[in-house]
Amino acid sequence: MQHLKTPLLPPSREEVTTQWRALAAGAVTREAMHGWTASWVERDGTSSSLTPLVLAALQHLHGFDVCRDPSRPSLLWHGTTGEGEWVHSLDDIAGGLARWQRACDLYDADPHGWSEAVRDQARALVRPEDVRPQQG
Repeated sequence: MQHLKTPLLPPSREEVTTQWRALAAGAVTREAMHGWTASWVERDGTSSSLTPLVLAALQHLHGFDVCRDPSRPSLLWHGTTGEGEWVHSLDDIAGGLARWQRACDLYDADPHGWSEAVRDQARALVRPEDVRPQQG
């Protein structure tokens, strides 16, 4: 298994794709992937240098090491091999890559349209009771 080192510069989409494929193929461990993504996902301010699609990918990759205890399925944690059941299967990881790549294709075809669609999807998730009145 390969150990990943965090580069000094934010990863490109191509690098994220390569690492995601390696994870789905089992060439990189979930723990190594979690460590590689942590510098951008867990630290304040480092995500501001990332494009939205790369940040979304890193957040997904960061969470593919989440485990659960079979006797307590509501208990989740970032785990290591053998500590519990993986929440995400290898098929989930490969499917996530395919969905992310489709999002990248949509963005490349129409960046403005993609951004508007994402905003619309986010607005659709907001419940009226959760909206705070704006103070002016």
